[in-house]
Amino acid sequence: MTLYQSLQQYIMRGMTPLHMPGHKRNPAFRMENPYAIDITEVEGMDDLHHPTGVIRDLMERFRQYYETRGTYLLVNGSTSGNMIAIASSCQRGDVIVTDANCHRSVPHAVELLGLKSVRIVRPDIDEETRIPGPIRPEDVEDLFKHLASAGRTPAAMVITSPTYEGVISDVEAIADIVHHYGTILIVDEAHGAHLTLAAHTAGLTLTWPKPATMLGADFVVESLHKTLPALTQTAVLHRMTDRVSEETVMNRHDMFITSSPSYVLMASIDQCLTWQERQGIPAFREYDKGLRKIYEAAEKTRHRADGTHTPGIPMLPPEGRDPSKLILLGDGPTLAGQLLGQRIEPERVEEGHVILMTAPTDMPETLKRLASLMMT
Repeated sequence: MTLYQSLQQYIMRGMTPLHMPGHKRNPAFRMENPYAIDITEVEGMDDLHHPTGVIRDLMERFRQYYETRGTYLLVNGSTSGNMIAIASSCQRGDVIVTDANCHRSVPHAVELLGLKSVRIVRPDIDEETRIPGPIRPEDVEDLFKHLASAGRTPAAMVITSPTYEGVISDVEAIADIVHHYGTILIVDEAHGAHLTLAAHTAGLTLTWPKPATMLGADFVVESLHKTLPALTQTAVLHRMTDRVSEETVMNRHDMFITSSPSYVLMASIDQCLTWQERQGIPAFREYDKGLRKIYEAAEKTRHRADGTHTPGIPMLPPEGRDPSKLILLGDGPTLAGQLLGQRIEPERVEEGHVILMTAPTDMPETLKRLASLMMT
């Protein structure tokens, strides 16, 4: 059986995707015959490496929507965005502070660029989940004081917020600290591309954290494909300040982006932004309501247990955590088996929990089904 045949067979199983990509195979998102638009840099179609036409126009739309100094299209995923941001901020031999919970692209960039990495370690949230907690600003302050006194002031710092589990760090406070030392702050917000849409939507019932683009970061990397309706590998890099020039970023972008960027993926990026501009706000408002019902159902079920956590019931989203991630506590493999038996495909299975990844593109019946499952 070929890979293509395997994919077709999998789709026929009718699994509910509680995982990325964020389009969730929702039939509302379509692209007629992608082979027909899989072109190269022909006349009138612009060039991602030297954008002057329709691609430059798309970048400008992103810049205005996200209120950035510049936004750069990525067809190699947030992996390339992290590398571009780091390469734009550091010289060979520089010290860089990296999140111990960072994506593997960060240590890869450190090795490729010949940087000296100092890791900052997160505390655990609790003994039950062992999920890494937020980076504490006081730990950042202590580390930077120590490095500065040793003559090793970092050129850049990279943190992940939100994390895979939706944990948010105090980006604003951290930005104030690192900027005091002349350091550039890079936020890997790969899992938070939907947070700008949340910030644009009034009347939400859940508490949604602000995106790093609004909190003082210099660079913010976002994977559109994780939580928004875009194809896998699509992402964007936001330059939020002038601490690094447009020329420098475009030069590093040229180094780390494929020389044959996919017009199909760039078209998907375009469609994703168009959806945010036109349908995003009402869709996010309905998504927020549906997600709220899931947490309310979970809370009712939890109260029926005698002070113990009912297996399979999601943690309530504490302040500072992205509520789009449903964290189901219990024996992970057992919970995953139960979910698969219900034709629900989870995003991630750990020993003590399972992550279900929701998105504003989830169909209403999916969220209703999850709410009903919380009551059983």
